[in-house]
Amino acid sequence: MARRKLTAALFAAAAIASSTIGLNGTAAAHTGTLKGGTGILTSEEARQPSLTAAQMKNAVMPKAAGSTSAAAARTCPYYYVCGTGGNGNRFEYTTCSTTYTLPNLIGWGSLHNNQTPGTRANFYDANGAWMFSSVAPERNDVYWTPVWYVIAC
Repeated sequence: MARRKLTAALFAAAAIASSTIGLNGTAAAHTGTLKGGTGILTSEEARQPSLTAAQMKNAVMPKAAGSTSAAAARTCPYYYVCGTGGNGNRFEYTTCSTTYTLPNLIGWGSLHNNQTPGTRANFYDANGAWMFSSVAPERNDVYWTPVWYVIAC
């Protein structure tokens, strides 16, 4: 885990230096949602409180869905929020009010919020600071390296 943290910190520093993370500290995202706009919320209206130390310590780390074919990575069951990193690692989470640790997602990859319309998934960095939200239904590309935690709804 220490190696992952060091690697993530280095990637995050490189990302900041190369401006892949916006000036407001949020993850960069390509547009391409199901309903127009970016689907990624980064404004003050959407801002969520940071995770507590207890939430980060007790974050659920379910067995990662692992690397799969490109076709399998594009599917996301209804009621789930799913993502795939550039390294092929992916996740599928659905339980509300649970803080999940992401499975070492590195680089650009997909995000698919296929939960009930209007359901918001919140994403946090290694320190538990809120980065961005995704409102269902939404598909997007996200730079995952600085993102460590998610609360599905």
